[in-house]
Amino acid sequence: MTEKFNSNHFYRADHRTFGGIIYPSDFATDRRGKNHAYGSPIAGRMISDKKFDMQCRRRMTDA
Repeated sequence: MTEKFNSNHFYRADHRTFGGIIYPSDFATDRRGKNHAYGSPIAGRMISDKKFDMQCRRRMTDA
């Protein structure tokens, strides 16, 4: 069975959101495998950045 996938959609940046900051240490592969008590620091920053975007969106609709 042959399946064809159409991937003609392009990524477009959304400049209305913060999106976060990427640090060079995010790409350090030698840090993997260490146990962190509260999860991955990178994932924590991503969640924090998303919450900031949501807070800004709420404030824009309330104004």
